[in-house]
Amino acid sequence: MRRPLLTVALLACMVAGVVACADDAGQASRPLKTQQELMSDRGFVRYRGSWRTVQEIELIERAERANLAQKEWTGRLERLRKQLDRSGQADQAAEEIREIADPFAVPALAAAVAAEPVFRVRSLYVEALGRIRSADALATLAVVAVDHADPETRIAAVERLVAIGPQPVLPMIVAALASPDNARINRAAEAIGRLVGESPSGGSARGGLVGTLIAALETQHMAIVGDGTPEGSTTATFTPAGGGLAVGGGAKRVKTTLRNERVLETLVTITGANFEWNAAAWRAWLASREAPPDYDPRRGL
Repeated sequence: MRRPLLTVALLACMVAGVVACADDAGQASRPLKTQQELMSDRGFVRYRGSWRTVQEIELIERAERANLAQKEWTGRLERLRKQLDRSGQADQAAEEIREIADPFAVPALAAAVAAEPVFRVRSLYVEALGRIRSADALATLAVVAVDHADPETRIAAVERLVAIGPQPVLPMIVAALASPDNARINRAAEAIGRLVGESPSGGSARGGLVGTLIAALETQHMAIVGDGTPEGSTTATFTPAGGGLAVGGGAKRVKTTLRNERVLETLVTITGANFEWNAAAWRAWLASREAPPDYDPRRGL
């Protein structure tokens, strides 16, 4: 009859979660750890209804502080923007925008540059981004330099990057040369030309960049051609010579090759050479500039 009594006692202790009962041999009992003690031993803390590590809590709270600061900057920029239209407050508001140096302001400035219709105000936001100089601020300037709809705003962003030093963002802008958008390729090439500038040794010192530009001289893009009517449909046409019926061919996707004028201009600017649209001649020139002085193509040495 002893075993059932011990079993019942053991179950009672397990439910309580605080005592480990003795086994049948009569070994000494020892207290069980609570769940909180076990999780604490493993480095977890109870936080907002969940068990988390101290590092996780720190990341959560840091993200919340950043989100709050970014929202505050959105409201502050909206206030400053209104003051720019008030004669008695415009100068002070413009100076406050120029003096922004908080990295948490970058998302608000990026949104403001994209939405602002007045160039004078956009240029203030661009100036503030250039003052901040964080990685996010520079990336935002790179996006503005390539993708903003206004050419003057793109130039303003490039000028800020030139003053800072284009090296951190140049790879990001060069990557835009692989865009499926032909217009974006040309905008990126124009930005590169302004960022890199003229250099007598451009071909040898910037071989990777020159090679990428050569590859982007002519690019292929998908275009939709056709008369806009469903394929096989019949439409009536009327001209001074009379009327008639035409069979619609339907819209079709075709691959077209386009020459990128800004890419060629940038190649000429940074290399001092000009082989126009002859990509093979450009590549041969680049290979000759990259080869060591004593290179012998017959021996490969």
